[in-house]
Amino acid sequence: MLRKYFALILFVAFVASVSSCKKASMAKSETEHEAINRVELIFKQGGNTVATIVAEDPDGDGGNPPSKIDAINLQANQTYNVEVKFFNIINGSTKDVTSTIQQQAKEHEIYFILSGLNFPIEKKDFDANGFPLGLISQWKTGNASAQGSVLLKLMHKPLVKGPNDDPSKGHSDIAVNFPLKVN
Repeated sequence: MLRKYFALILFVAFVASVSSCKKASMAKSETEHEAINRVELIFKQGGNTVATIVAEDPDGDGGNPPSKIDAINLQANQTYNVEVKFFNIINGSTKDVTSTIQQQAKEHEIYFILSGLNFPIEKKDFDANGFPLGLISQWKTGNASAQGSVLLKLMHKPLVKGPNDDPSKGHSDIAVNFPLKVN
């Protein structure tokens, strides 16, 4: 008789743990968004678009390398307002997922990591907690010509985002290394 009760308790504990896992995975899926396979950086000065830089990776992470990564060419001693847009392109249909990322701002942050160059890039938009997002930024090029690259990383940070996070905190939704030249 004692074995039957013990078996019943183990069965109830197993069922409870399985159902709690399903709830956790359902909650996680609510914060997911479509895969990102196109990124656009829109550079503006005085409200006018001066360049739209594109990176595309049709098969997404893994598989083949990106099919297109435009080079960024900027002028020295200039200020650029930059808007980032993210898209999912599948079967000829394009879906802008930027608004989803903006709605989930408390779980995302965009990083711009310069290599071979040194000038300030300031994020101008914030989530509901006042933490940086990065869909809108301002780039102030210095007075020296230089070339290198800028790594754009969209980090997904559910429940771990802070005000001054390291770019490795969370997991990457997409990372693109753009060639960058300042003349």
